[in-house]
Amino acid sequence: MTALQSAEIDLKELVRILQRQSRLILLTFVVLLVPVIGYLMVATPMYQATALISIEAGGSNLLDPGSVENSQSAILNSRVDGEVEILRADATVQAVVERAKLIEDPEFGPRLGLTEKIAIALGIESLGDRLRRAVGLRAAAPPTGDALVSSTMEKLRGATDIRRRGLTYLIAVGVEAESPQRAADIANTYVATYIDRQILAKSESVLSARDVLRRQTDTAQSELARLEGALNSFIDDNLAKIEEESKSAAISALRRQLETARSSKEASVVALASSRDAAARNDWIAAASTLDDTALEQLARERQDLARRLSAETTQSQTRIDLEAALAAKDQDLNRRLAQVQGTVETELSSMTEAESRAREQLRSELLQSDMSSDVITDLFNLQQSATIARNQYQQLLARVQDLNALANVQISDARVVSEALPPTIAASPKKRLIIALAVTAALGLGILIAFLNEYYIGGVTSAAQLGNIIQARVSAAIPALMSGSGDRLLADDIVKTPMSPYSESFRKLRLAIDTVLHQASGDKAVQGANGWKKGRVLLVCSALPGEGKTTSAIALARTYAVSGLRTLLIDCDLRKPSVSTYLRAPQQDGLIEYLVSTESEAEQVVNPMLDPVSELMVITAGTRSTQPTDQLLNSPRFASLLEAVRDSFDVIVLDSPPLLPVVDTRYLAQVADISILVVRFANTTQGEVREASSQVQEVLRPGVSLLGVLNRQMQRRGKRGYYNGAYAGYYGDTKG
Repeated sequence: MTALQSAEIDLKELVRILQRQSRLILLTFVVLLVPVIGYLMVATPMYQATALISIEAGGSNLLDPGSVENSQSAILNSRVDGEVEILRADATVQAVVERAKLIEDPEFGPRLGLTEKIAIALGIESLGDRLRRAVGLRAAAPPTGDALVSSTMEKLRGATDIRRRGLTYLIAVGVEAESPQRAADIANTYVATYIDRQILAKSESVLSARDVLRRQTDTAQSELARLEGALNSFIDDNLAKIEEESKSAAISALRRQLETARSSKEASVVALASSRDAAARNDWIAAASTLDDTALEQLARERQDLARRLSAETTQSQTRIDLEAALAAKDQDLNRRLAQVQGTVETELSSMTEAESRAREQLRSELLQSDMSSDVITDLFNLQQSATIARNQYQQLLARVQDLNALANVQISDARVVSEALPPTIAASPKKRLIIALAVTAALGLGILIAFLNEYYIGGVTSAAQLGNIIQARVSAAIPALMSGSGDRLLADDIVKTPMSPYSESFRKLRLAIDTVLHQASGDKAVQGANGWKKGRVLLVCSALPGEGKTTSAIALARTYAVSGLRTLLIDCDLRKPSVSTYLRAPQQDGLIEYLVSTESEAEQVVNPMLDPVSELMVITAGTRSTQPTDQLLNSPRFASLLEAVRDSFDVIVLDSPPLLPVVDTRYLAQVADISILVVRFANTTQGEVREASSQVQEVLRPGVSLLGVLNRQMQRRGKRGYYNGAYAGYYGDTKG
């Protein structure tokens, strides 16, 4: 009966339990308290910063400084209330999110939750999409930009408090954030964004008028171009007639100048177009001829020669490679020279265009002063006036558009900041002292509760007394924790090599406890052998799970009996995963499995016991590893006859058995044992597993046969709890059993 089931509470036992579980209590205390302290230190309490803005009662308008808006109290109050709603509007909130870049802010921006992070890390998210597609559903769509903005807007709206201060024209804009400085920055950004949007709204009317005038300006520009073209066409069509009538030498000179400029301009345009077309066709000779450039023509002929030589090379060779490189370089030179020549022609074309414009202006002035027929003078004057009027209208409209652009940029807001938000120094929450006090109390209480649960139900075994409570049997020894040293060292060698070590002493204590139990259970005192038994006693060494040190303990216990002078035999009964021969570095030979499956009648014809390399211990190895279930072999008459035979020849027979929980073999072995020793790894095997193993072995022990517990404090290597399949695969990778 456990301490929790006792009628009386042993205060000293409770204190000892708390001492044994002190590390767990401390760990629980730290696990619960450290995150709370970390939260209070890292997750800074919320701070609120507030900015004040004032609404101008009469409004402000730089376009018309003398205008004053309606100043009635009811209208002004409604206006202030309206500005509060504008501050709360979605458009304002969205503008603040964009201006402050809150989508990228770690506090206000979208963040993945813990479940989403775990799903992404494990690849569950993509697996879910594949499953959806497999059943004909669309994969989950990722969050869109609008969804991310909406999420950030909701967070900002929840952290913002906008309200009017009483009946004044003041509006307070408060923003909460984890950082005092961040709260002040966002509050100031909020009011600045609101004021900028108000200025933008006032500018929209000016910009709308500007857009209307801009459209009219475009129309006036088109009309001016049309009239200028008509005037030029009239002059070109009647210039010869006017020159003949006027007999003016100046008009003749201007006419020749105009025709020369026009002809040169047209020739330049044609040359540019032809050269570009020839260059596009890689006809460099034609391009050089069109532009009449000797250097370009020379480069073109050199390229032509390179291309001809390259075409003559039919195989890939160094000469061909050199020709290709030279041809590419020549193309670059041609393009460079073509650009230079075309640039010169374009400069000349611009000069000729200016010369043509000057000649036309001079010709117009000269024509109006010359002697011409009244019809020509009238038509020319009308066209000239129409063009002048169109030019004046266009200039006026253009000037007005520029004025409106300037006016749109000098608008001011009807609201002004009267107090910027400053970083607050005091936070209202959380209550740090209260939270720490509650966390300390909860951590201690939970730690003590988990300590008792771990002591009696769920944790590993950490003391001999605890092991005795669990298995309801005597715990005769505790194997001390030692440095394992080299990976090839077998701790059981210490029984012979260092007999005065704590490790050897623990097995002598175990031997004494076994001998005491066996003598107490034996009613026959007829002496045979040094131990006082007529027949050899069978000691079963078992464990709940792999990796608890069972095999090493079996070897050490058998050597302890052997060095004491008793005839001792160790049998490796783990036929599925034999390891004794590996530990003893024995050569591969037939063993127990070969005997059990053999048809030979005599055991000695198959079983060849080997001598332990460091002691007088005799060992029967398991032999070849079995790939089939072996429980029926160990429960067979052949195994019973072998056991009966060795009882007559040895004083002590130690059986190294498979783990109890993974396989059933050990339960058959326990039926023939005179005593069973359950080895439990310190702080490794759970109490439920130990309790189940103890229950299984005690169910099949013969009446009067005892179970002893051994607490093995040796450290276990990682990853060695697997066994025959599933969770137990790979158990026998550990060379220390």
